[in-house]
Amino acid sequence: MEQVLHNINKLNRSLEGVIAVGNEFGAVEALWSQFENVMAKQPEQGEDGEAEGDKGAEEEEEEQADAGEGSKSRESK
Repeated sequence: MEQVLHNINKLNRSLEGVIAVGNEFGAVEALWSQFENVMAKQPEQGEDGEAEGDKGAEEEEEEQADAGEGSKSRESK
């Protein structure tokens, strides 16, 4: 019985390690997702020569940064 408990604890630690490594890629995934969204847009040129979608992309970056800080604080708990 003690051997089973030991093996379950070992498995639990291994799973926690795998999950921790996976969580580290959350920020990278968000960045690639944002890049994909920006590249998918086909901005129309405005009168001043600036693309109309540019402002939205900057706002999305700020939201992503804010979301990333929130997830980091949750991970550290």
